[in-house]
Amino acid sequence: MARKVWAARLSILLLGGILIATTSRPGQRYLRALDVRRASDQILFGEESPFQGLLDSDGLQTELIVHTPLNPFENPLNDGELTHTVQRGTTIASLWAALRGTPKATTDFAKAFMQHDKKVGSLKAGEKLEVKRRDGEIVEVRRQLSFGDTMIVEGNSQDGYSSRIEKARLSLRSRKASGTIQSSLVSAANAQDIPYSVVDDFVDLLGERIEFDKDLQPGDTFTIVFEEKVNEDGETVDVGAIASASLRIRGQMYAVVRDVTPDGKVRYFNEKGQIPTKGFLRYPVQYTRISSMFSKARFHPVLKVNRPHHGVDFSAPVGTPVRSVGEGTVIFAGYSPSAGNMVRIAHGQRYTTEYMHLSKITKGLRKGSHIDRGSVIGAVGSTGLSSGPHLHYGLFDKGKYVDPMRAKIASDSGPAKAPPAVMAALDAMRREHEAVAMASPLGRKPNA
Repeated sequence: MARKVWAARLSILLLGGILIATTSRPGQRYLRALDVRRASDQILFGEESPFQGLLDSDGLQTELIVHTPLNPFENPLNDGELTHTVQRGTTIASLWAALRGTPKATTDFAKAFMQHDKKVGSLKAGEKLEVKRRDGEIVEVRRQLSFGDTMIVEGNSQDGYSSRIEKARLSLRSRKASGTIQSSLVSAANAQDIPYSVVDDFVDLLGERIEFDKDLQPGDTFTIVFEEKVNEDGETVDVGAIASASLRIRGQMYAVVRDVTPDGKVRYFNEKGQIPTKGFLRYPVQYTRISSMFSKARFHPVLKVNRPHHGVDFSAPVGTPVRSVGEGTVIFAGYSPSAGNMVRIAHGQRYTTEYMHLSKITKGLRKGSHIDRGSVIGAVGSTGLSSGPHLHYGLFDKGKYVDPMRAKIASDSGPAKAPPAVMAALDAMRREHEAVAMASPLGRKPNA
C-alpha cells in the first residue's frame, strides 16, 4: 500500500515540477512547489482523500514530510511569531523575499516600510525584527527604533500594508555624576559612563569661558546633573537636558544652573547668579580633537612653505556637521581654490568667522542668509588645499585674525535675582566639589 501512496504522491510532485519549471525566479519556484506539496498532502491525507483507507498511522505522513525539501530560511512559512535577524546588505525587497512575503505585495510593503524613512533610517546588519504570520501571510513586522520607539508595519496582501510609529512610554529621572580630571574631561566622563551628548552640551554651556584643551589640569573637578529618559523596564534609552553643571579649576568654580520660568522659558544662571549673554560657542564642531592649534608660522603640508596659519584645524571624519558659533549673516558661501568649500559669516560689525575645506555647504545657504547660533552650515571635508579631512576655523576681530580659542567674547548681562532654588543648587555644587577633591589623591592638598 505504501508503494501506491508513494507513487501517487510522486506523480503529483512531478506534475507540479513540470508546471513551475518555466519560471525564472527561484523564490516563485519555491512558493509554487510548496503549494503543490500542500495540495498533494490534501489529496493523500485529507478527510476526503481516496487514499485515507490505506493509512493505518501517521507515521507515513511524517516520513514523507521529512523527505521533502526544507526551507533554507528561518522557517518563516509557519503561522505564529518569529524573530528575523537582518543581514549585511539587506534591502526592503530582499527582506520581504527572505520572509517569504506574498510576491504581489512586495511594492505595497516597501512603501509602508519606507513611509517613515527620514525618522527610521536604512536597515542595519544585526538588528532584529519581530514578524507575525497568519493564514500563510505576513500580517505584522515590528522594528525597534532609537529612544525606545517601535515602527509597526501591518496588513495583508488583500487589504494592503500601512505603518505607524508607536511612541515609547518614557519617564524622566535625574542622575548626578562627579569626578576628577586626570588627563581630559572626556576620559573622566567616560569613567563615569556619561554619554557623549551630555559632554557636548556641558562644553557648550561652559565653553564661552573655558578652553577645555588648555585650561583643565589634573586635579580639577567636575559635577553634572542631567536627565535620563527611561522606558517601562527602567532602561535608559535617551538623555534630556542638563540641570546643572560645574567645573572647579585651580580652586575657582565655573557653573551653570537651569531654571524654567512659569511660562516655560528656559534660562541658565552662572555661579554668580547672573544670566550670561549668548556669546560664541567655543567649538564649531561638537567637542572633538584639535589637530593643529593657532600659530603665526606653520609649515603648510600642501604648499610646502612656511606661511601664517590663522585659525584652528579640527580633525573630524568627513560628513561631521559644522555649525556657526554665533548668530550672524552669511557674506560668502562657495568654492575657493585654496579653501575649498567655504562659508564666511559676519557677526555684527566687529566679528567674522570662516569655515574652510567643507565637503558640502548646507542646501539653500547663500550670501545674505541669516544664521542662528549653533545652526549647521555644512560638513567636514577635505576640499581645496587640504592634506586630509578636517575643518579650518578662523576668527576675525575688526578685520584682524585672532586666536579663536583664546578670544573672550562672552560677557555677563549684569546682576540678576536668581531664584532660591538656583542659589541652593550652586551651594550644593560647591560642597560637592570639596567632597570630590578631598576623595581624590589628585585633589588633596599636600597637608590635608
